[in-house]
Amino acid sequence: MKTGPFKMKGFSGFNNSPVKQTTDREKKIARNTEINAHARKTGILPNFKTTEEKEKWYSNKSNVNMLNTKQKEYFKNKK
Repeated sequence: MKTGPFKMKGFSGFNNSPVKQTTDREKKIARNTEINAHARKTGILPNFKTTEEKEKWYSNKSNVNMLNTKQKEYFKNKK
């Protein structure tokens, strides 16, 4: 009795499809990039000249909470 090579059930090998597979991290980065651009246009998020300014702005929890709520509203209304 001749058997073929061992194959794992449910494993089809590598995904060679031409469609790009995006990870959760890439999706999150794309969402944040989109909302940051929108927030800068509407004046919610300032343009930072130095990293110190950026760290100071993001260290203020009220600024971060405001940005998070605007992000939720933006994507809720976008659908």
